[in-house]
Amino acid sequence: MQGVARLLYSVLIGNLGSRELLGQTNTSLSLSVLTSQLWAAPASAAGTRFVALRSALGDAEGAATVARHIATRTALVSLVLPTVVALGGSLWLGFGPAHTIGTVLLAFAYSLYSTSRGIQFGALRFRHVALWDTVAGGLALVAVALVLVLDLTALALLPLALGYGVFAAVSWPARSRQRVEPALRREIDHFVLFGALSGVASGGLLQLSQLAAHWSAGPAEAGDFAAALTLATPASMLSVALATVLIPPLTAAAGRGDREGVRRQSDAIARRLTAIFVGLIGVIVILSPLVIAVVWGEEYVGATTVLPVLLVAVMLTSIAQGAATTLQSTRVRGPRAVAYLNLGGFAASVVTWPFLAPRLGIDGVALGYLVGAGLASLAMLATVWRVERHRWLDLTARLVGGTGLAVALFLFTHRLEGLTGALAQVGAAFGFGLVWLALTRRDVLALWATLRGRGAPPATT
Repeated sequence: MQGVARLLYSVLIGNLGSRELLGQTNTSLSLSVLTSQLWAAPASAAGTRFVALRSALGDAEGAATVARHIATRTALVSLVLPTVVALGGSLWLGFGPAHTIGTVLLAFAYSLYSTSRGIQFGALRFRHVALWDTVAGGLALVAVALVLVLDLTALALLPLALGYGVFAAVSWPARSRQRVEPALRREIDHFVLFGALSGVASGGLLQLSQLAAHWSAGPAEAGDFAAALTLATPASMLSVALATVLIPPLTAAAGRGDREGVRRQSDAIARRLTAIFVGLIGVIVILSPLVIAVVWGEEYVGATTVLPVLLVAVMLTSIAQGAATTLQSTRVRGPRAVAYLNLGGFAASVVTWPFLAPRLGIDGVALGYLVGAGLASLAMLATVWRVERHRWLDLTARLVGGTGLAVALFLFTHRLEGLTGALAQVGAAFGFGLVWLALTRRDVLALWATLRGRGAPPATT
């Protein structure tokens, strides 16, 4: 729901405002998300993991104590980090005073939202998250529509900050009479530290690409990049949500010392995420030119070549989300391994951008992101494949074959214009979706059963 709300938020700004306003607004949002990776996002993952662990052990009071501890630490850290990073980024990118203040407020609100959301997932309160994500997103959309109609563009970031603030306020953990013991506090801090390194290098890389586009090409072309990134981002948010829903049984198995259970659960997560994201993103890749034309219009034609590249990168990171969480949640050195792999991908992108961006513009920024994100994601999947001794040759064939088919259909249809091109893209996407659903029907049904709370037999390994 937040992905949809963020998409509609950007669509309103891009259509009722301008390419430049969209570029600046989404750059500020990327800066806020990047800031959250320094503490709030790994604290969110810690909330999911440690609250779920205490709940699985039947320790309700312990779960509440851990939740309050993580939330309080995030609130204290967020008084400093978002302000410093948002101010520094705004000055570097040349934002005006009003936009800079909006960026700082948005960064603070997003950090509180991110951590409180992860804690709610750890407490298995999925309905609460869905309800208040919807309410907060709807409130932000109504507020930004009023801002744009009244031509108060200097306040364009405040409605989004308001929505995130409302979610954090209604989801904040209650006070606890107990305190977290020192050993557990150190374990949580260790988890957050390596989670921050990993988050900046993975999720932060996607946001940094928007900043790189703004810095290298200016606000107008950054608006084109933002248009493509806006359509690609909801899929990455969906991957985090799905992985979070699928992780508690894995964490519980690890807590019991059930290695076979961990193996079964990690296999099921990888297969279900592959089934969903190759199918979903493959369809959108094929429909990319049509989607850009319908959502953004002819003014944003520069986004047409950027979107498929970002989508393939997001597909790989979405599938690898389950592998990363498996390593972090079931192996003592897992957080460190995930951090190092993501840092390697981060370095690959940063090294690639100076060569590609000057020559290819925002297309080069997108390709650089694909290089880094792809390397890190594939390395993550390969690591879980090896340590858990999975039988993933068939899964690899599906991933490579499905991605290759989607890209081939895009290349074949994207140059066709007018009604012929639209019909060709819709037909190719429909055919691809049917074929993929036929191949992955069991995994899709298993995921659907899990989301409805009915469980499902694990996929074969």
